[in-house]
Amino acid sequence: MRITGKSSGVGSSQGVSPSKAPATSTAAPVSGVSQTDALQVSGGARLMAVAQAAIAEVPDVRIDKVEALRAQMDADGYNPDGEAVADGLIREYSPAKA
Repeated sequence: MRITGKSSGVGSSQGVSPSKAPATSTAAPVSGVSQTDALQVSGGARLMAVAQAAIAEVPDVRIDKVEALRAQMDADGYNPDGEAVADGLIREYSPAKA
């Protein structure tokens, strides 16, 4: 069997094509030898799978933070520091300096 195609990440499927070895009609198994398939996953791939599972459990929106800000805005109590916001945006979107 030959596996072809590019992997698009951990857990992705790949195309599988049959091998081009000639087929035999009746092949008797060799006594005492078992044929098995094996899959080895690198430590990096295992770490990536664990990280993806952990990220999947974290909600995209922190509802408690959103509700707290909404309550402050409704009470006219939300007054962010404009300079701090600007500094944060510049730090976030500026290229890293070496």
